[in-house]
Amino acid sequence: MEISQEVIRALLDAFDKSDWQEMTVTIGTDRLHVSRNGGAPAPATEPAAAAPAPAKPVAPEKPAAPEPQPESRVTSHESLPEGTVVESPSVGLFWRAPSPGAPPFVEVGKTVNEGDTLAIVEVMKLMNHVVAPVAGEIKAIVPENGEAVEYGQPLVVIG
Repeated sequence: MEISQEVIRALLDAFDKSDWQEMTVTIGTDRLHVSRNGGAPAPATEPAAAAPAPAKPVAPEKPAAPEPQPESRVTSHESLPEGTVVESPSVGLFWRAPSPGAPPFVEVGKTVNEGDTLAIVEVMKLMNHVVAPVAGEIKAIVPENGEAVEYGQPLVVIG
């Protein structure tokens, strides 16, 4: 998959609206690096993964609010718990809350009803609400808040 012009515009818009100082996104073999101070990208310090991981913005310089229940964060698709997997409706940025500083729509362990909003996937300023297809308990939230996601990527597991 290549970084399309639409994805670049959406990422640049998200960067422009953020307080991030730098952002690096890698999708397939394409890489986009943006910096407010005009510096060159820092060399990669992590070894390359066997399978390409979803692109992820660099963390903002000021500390972000801590994610609740970090022990329940799923880090690989193979370790998804059993349940209904809710996938991304499009390429975009994954947001857990309706606005910065607002509480997340859902947390791991929370019970949701069919049709409840679980998250938002933002594409070029268009906010696509991701809704629960079934009622149940949130078993896992896969991407980090603000992470770039791809079409069909698992977002949430409902059990």
